[in-house]
Amino acid sequence: HAKNTAIHSSTKVDDTIRYLSLHDNKYIRYFPGHTKKVVTLCLSPVEDTFLSGSLDKTLRLWDLRSPNCQGLMHLSGRPVAAYDPEGLIFAAGVNSESIKLYDLRSFDKGPFVTFKLNQEKECDWTAKFSRDGKTMLISTNGSIIRLVDAYHGTPLQTFTGHLNNKGIPIEASFSP
Repeated sequence: HAKNTAIHSSTKVDDTIRYLSLHDNKYIRYFPGHTKKVVTLCLSPVEDTFLSGSLDKTLRLWDLRSPNCQGLMHLSGRPVAAYDPEGLIFAAGVNSESIKLYDLRSFDKGPFVTFKLNQEKECDWTAKFSRDGKTMLISTNGSIIRLVDAYHGTPLQTFTGHLNNKGIPIEASFSP
């Protein structure tokens, strides 16, 4: 990825994603396509691609060098997305119910594994792969954070004890 750049979504005018040069303070490119608020953005750790998900129930694959969507998935609800550390696999989640893993090179063939999440209620959430790609952190806007096996979805650890009475989306991270 280019240094001194950022991607962001905006709802001020529309739901277009913007690629900004921080050095020049100018937009490099716009990525139109979503028709509702963008709720997940995830940059590839190795290539100039990114994933975006929206309340329009779509997940899109983009290349920073082109304003055209490179791939589109229609989902049944609110999406979440995460790349594995090698940028070969991505996780797509829907409505805090399940996570599906896709091979980036052939995601149009469907997921190669799907696992259910046992959340106590539907919630806003995020997913992140660990640096070795073996585990994932599932954060919610509730009071639970889960560590799961990234290959099978098996719960490994549940972190509780923090209060989040206002339902603010929290995001846990792995330390390097």
